[in-house]
Amino acid sequence: MDAEPREDEFKEVTEAEDTVEQVGGTEEAEREVKKGPREPNNTDYLAGAMLANGIVWIWMQALSLIGEDALIVPKGLLADLSFLIYIFGGYYGATQVCKRADTGHLIVGLKTAGYASAMALVIMLTMISQLNIGIALSISISLFAGGVLAGYMRIRKRLQKRRVELEASS
Repeated sequence: MDAEPREDEFKEVTEAEDTVEQVGGTEEAEREVKKGPREPNNTDYLAGAMLANGIVWIWMQALSLIGEDALIVPKGLLADLSFLIYIFGGYYGATQVCKRADTGHLIVGLKTAGYASAMALVIMLTMISQLNIGIALSISISLFAGGVLAGYMRIRKRLQKRRVELEASS
């Protein structure tokens, strides 16, 4: 018994073929046809890492330009502010990458923080003649904290969105 395709199955197949034809029949069009959770690729992770490191290194350059003689605020306060800016850099970079993912936001945040930490170490090795392990460790820990925070905040935002949709449907 050969069963003919039902009308709805035929419609799905033709819509998928139409999409492939419109885009030009490339592999990208075939990926667009597949319905599944979006996952960031390595380029997205590297872009998030560059963004996080950009914030960190702009802050470090600003601190070096000010100089110790012109400082009005205590060094302890600047150190605390530096940690907050490092965490913000990790958070902002990971948030941008988490927006590209449909699931696994915590993993995406951690991967972005890992890429950012590795990139920060490479930048430090090339720019600073003597690597200070304390600075490297503080930047890495702060970037990871920012990545975890971004993942959890993105999960929280998705849960709030679902709650609103459930309340609206009932």
